[in-house]
Amino acid sequence: MDLTALKTELTTDPAGLGYAAHIVTGSFSPIVDLLAAPRAGFTVFRGVIPSYEIINATAPAEWASLTAVEKQRYQTLTGAGDVDVSNTNVRAAFGAMFGAGTLTRDALVALASRPGSRAEQVLGTGVTVNAEDIATALRS
Repeated sequence: MDLTALKTELTTDPAGLGYAAHIVTGSFSPIVDLLAAPRAGFTVFRGVIPSYEIINATAPAEWASLTAVEKQRYQTLTGAGDVDVSNTNVRAAFGAMFGAGTLTRDALVALASRPGSRAEQVLGTGVTVNAEDIATALRS
């Protein structure tokens, strides 16, 4: 965890989330909640997801129209049980299978990402912050 970046976030509050009042009272739980809340306009890739989510997002008619080679690639990617949708090659493969504007492609693009938190925006994808992290950062 980058404590310097966390301290800068807490002391400057560039997104205007209102940390100062909680810092003054020493109540760090509300700050943890503010940092963990999903933020509109900031998304992150989900990473590894179960392949059934991809299968559920696939329009049957669009799958049926794939070439034999594309069907084999689709089955190879989904057959592992889990798919890393953060991987550029995986996203490119699905993008090549399902053209722009198709229901499946739109569903897969939506499936691959989720709203990110302020903590992830400042400290990196998947990073969470707890009250002890906040106390340590403020003391540093």
